[in-house]
Amino acid sequence: MCCTVKNSPRHIVLVLYVLAMVLAFLLPVPPAPVAASSGFDKVVHSGLFLGFALLYHLDRRPSAVRMVLVSLVFAGGIELVQWALPYRSGDWWDLIAGVTGAGVGIVIGVLGTPRPGGEEDLGVSPPGT
Repeated sequence: MCCTVKNSPRHIVLVLYVLAMVLAFLLPVPPAPVAASSGFDKVVHSGLFLGFALLYHLDRRPSAVRMVLVSLVFAGGIELVQWALPYRSGDWWDLIAGVTGAGVGIVIGVLGTPRPGGEEDLGVSPPGT
């Protein structure tokens, strides 16, 4: 019997990844002025949301528009919750970094998805079609 989406290994990995992201973004952390001033925090945001977009794409195979919307809502939601927490702070640059990372993941996911005919979906039709 084949796996359903909800109990497939891909879905379990996505859910665990999202839980890890939520914990990482919302739990209290000690201040790290060196990491914040060097921009490393933005690289981490980008990387985590790139991973999210790729895992979401592998699990659900959504359209690019849906991936953008889900990623934007997720990144924005994280920043709004951080803004509301007394021990965290929301940051527009974190939102931009998260959306940028998700955007890269979306592009990789869309470009790397094979077409139903077996060709890669590069968004370009072969001549004569």
